[in-house]
Amino acid sequence: MVLDNKKIPQEKNKIDTNFPNKQETNIQSENQQSQLDYVGFRPEVIPTETIQNPEQQNTVNTEQIKDERHIEIEKNLDSRIQTLKKKLKQSKKKNIQIPIVKDEINLKIEKIMEDGLEDAYKELTTIQQQEFKIKGEETAWKIRQVLKKTKVKIKEIFKLLLEWLKMLPGINKFFLEQEAKIKADKIISLNKFTNNK
Repeated sequence: MVLDNKKIPQEKNKIDTNFPNKQETNIQSENQQSQLDYVGFRPEVIPTETIQNPEQQNTVNTEQIKDERHIEIEKNLDSRIQTLKKKLKQSKKKNIQIPIVKDEINLKIEKIMEDGLEDAYKELTTIQQQEFKIKGEETAWKIRQVLKKTKVKIKEIFKLLLEWLKMLPGINKFFLEQEAKIKADKIISLNKFTNNK
């Protein structure tokens, strides 16, 4: 039995060569980091702190991809919205050709429209006067087209007149609405008078 006791401490001192100890693994990893690759470059050493679980990397990558896609979709939507806005603005602006020869009713409509606006018209600059005049002629022509319909809507005439009168700067909104109502009533009475003849 004495021999058995002596064998035990010797076995403890014995190191198994198949499994490296901690010191050997540290030395081996340092040697691998310092060794050159076969091409002459050092292999990239990834610090252990930056290594993440594959699941974390996947979630981070998918979140980044979702964010990038979301940004691209927003940019595409913004550009599409802008093009649609431009198209809508373009479709509203139609060139209306005013006939050179004006009939009697059209002239009377223009007279009703210009009634009482001489002072405000004189305060405009020459460019604004020309724009106001052209817009007034277009409005008179549109009103004439409304009056040609079988069912005349005073609301349409009122909106056309109000839109035209809003070109005058510095005039109260309520005054403009009142003027537009008065002028619309006169135009409707003119239409009734001409239709009864």
